[in-house]
Amino acid sequence: MLYIIPTPIGNLNDITKRSIDIIESLDCLFCENVSHSKMMFEKLNIKYPKLYKYTEYNEDRIIEYILSLLLQKQNVGLVSNAGYPVISDPGYKLVRALKERSLPYTVLSGATSIIPSLIYSALPPDKFVFIGFLPKSETKIISTINKFRGITVISFESPYRVIKTLKILKDNFLGMQITVCREISKIHEDIQSGDISSIYDYFLNIKSIKGELTLTFYID
Repeated sequence: MLYIIPTPIGNLNDITKRSIDIIESLDCLFCENVSHSKMMFEKLNIKYPKLYKYTEYNEDRIIEYILSLLLQKQNVGLVSNAGYPVISDPGYKLVRALKERSLPYTVLSGATSIIPSLIYSALPPDKFVFIGFLPKSETKIISTINKFRGITVISFESPYRVIKTLKILKDNFLGMQITVCREISKIHEDIQSGDISSIYDYFLNIKSIKGELTLTFYID
C-alpha cells in the first residue's frame, strides 16, 4: 500500500496521530527533501523508516522503484516538505501510475493552507477554485483570472514574486478584494485582507518577505 501523507505547513503539532502511526509502520518513506523530513521527524520523536529522495527530477526513475516495492507488498509512504504531496509538489505522476495499474493507495487527511486561506478571506466559499501558482507573465495572469470572475480564487505565491504579482493585480483588477496569508499556523502568521491597492502597499513596505504565501481573491 502507498500512503500519501500530509505534513504540517507550520506548527508541527498539526500532524495527526494517524500520520504518525502510519509513518512508524512503513517499510520506507519517499521525501521531497530527506534532511528536512528527518529533522521534522526527530523534533516530533517519530520513529521513521528508511528515507529516499523523491523530486520532479528523479520522479520517473523512482516511480518504477516504488511500483516494484508495492508489488512486493511493502508499505510505502510519500511526503513533501509541507502540506500535501501532489498539490503543487511531486507525486501526480506516481498517483497516475498507481491508478493505471490498479495498485492501492490511501490519502491521509491533514494540514493544508488552502482551506484556512479561504476561511480567513471571508470571501464567498460556496464556489472556489484552486489554481496552484499563477503564471509568470502579466498577459497570462490576466487571462487566467478573467476566466474565474464571480468565483473565489486561491493560489500559491512565492515571496520572491509576490510584489510583482500584486502590482499586476492592482494595475488590472482595481476592484479586487484579496487576502494574503503568510506563514499560516506559524509564530509569525500574517493575514492581510482588503482591496488590492491597500494590500499591495502593505507588502511593498515590508523589507524582507519570507515564507510561502497563499492569495485568495475575488472579482465580479
